Amino acid sequence: MIPTAPKFSKVELLIKKDINSVVKETFEDCGLMITGNYIVVILDEKDEINNSLTSTGKIFDLRVIDSYRTHAK
Repeated sequence: MIPTAPKFSKVELLIKKDINSVVKETFEDCGLMITGNYIVVILDEKDEINNSLTSTGKIFDLRVIDSYRTHAK
């Protein structure tokens, strides 16, 4: 996890697919950062074999985000 990214129990994004269509994406136990024109959702993953912790960022352009909702940890 990026140390400065706030962590939430759930993040919900409403993503515009076209003029009349919005899709909801939900992420659990993740971090969220808004930087520049992007929302970055950070997901931690634990590798059971090597017992290492990695993070993956999902990047969304703010132009396609209709709204977002966060749920406290």
